Amino acid sequence: MQYKKPLVSIITPSLNQGQYIEETIKSVLNQSYSNIEYIIIDGGSTDATADIVAKYRTDPRLRWVSEPDAGQYDAVNKGFLRAHGDIYGWINADDWYLPYTIQKVVELFVNDTSVDIIYGKLRGLLANDGHERDLYCRDFSLKWLMRYCYTNPSASFIRAEIIRKSKFMLDLSIPTYGDWDWYLRMAKAGKKFRYMQDILATFRVHPTSRIMAMTKEQKKNERILLALRHNLTPTYIRCWSDYIIPWYERVINLKRLIEQHRWTELRKRILSAYRYVRNGVMEH
Repeated sequence: MQYKKPLVSIITPSLNQGQYIEETIKSVLNQSYSNIEYIIIDGGSTDATADIVAKYRTDPRLRWVSEPDAGQYDAVNKGFLRAHGDIYGWINADDWYLPYTIQKVVELFVNDTSVDIIYGKLRGLLANDGHERDLYCRDFSLKWLMRYCYTNPSASFIRAEIIRKSKFMLDLSIPTYGDWDWYLRMAKAGKKFRYMQDILATFRVHPTSRIMAMTKEQKKNERILLALRHNLTPTYIRCWSDYIIPWYERVINLKRLIEQHRWTELRKRILSAYRYVRNGVMEH
């Protein structure tokens, strides 16, 4: 299919993710779709991040900024303001795209000019044991988005004009659930979301990731902020986020393992679920 190839700007916020960022970089630069601008906004990493990025600086599509910032969302906002593309994507420094992700997304944007945000499925990789699990995702519904954030930045793309003209920037006052707030604000403003039933990226689950490092108190406080802003009930959010969706994901992934005859991994997953019931500790 022949069509005008829009420029796609990909933003990666980074801080001391040298252990993972090379896989992220390669997944962006090795896409089947080549009209890409890649901007890494680093918060002043003190690990090997700068040396790793330097290996790819000969690629003219890559731009690197390293300076102090106010956190992940501040870095993403900086990236948006520096970007020149027609479509924006944001992938974190410990995640990675599938080889044809951007190609598929661009084709859908070109074929449906009414859509503002495209999002797809995300596969989670458990860093502690190497197991994979498909994360919950569904057709767009504001009612469901108010229950649970089933979209994820690493599997979402947005028309640049939503940032440039409508000024939908990330709110730094909600430091971990800010992407959920971002999607809710855009949805309530009438922006059109489109769901792709494709796995677009892999999300690495590891102890130092932002969401995994949150304390119960931090989760509670941020959920209260979301609840006040979007007329939600914190208990309702907790019910869906901590119980219903995690168990739904477990069932779906057990079914996938059975279909693929992955019996050893299935046994480990069942044991993990048993330990959760016994100890009240979710191991993913």
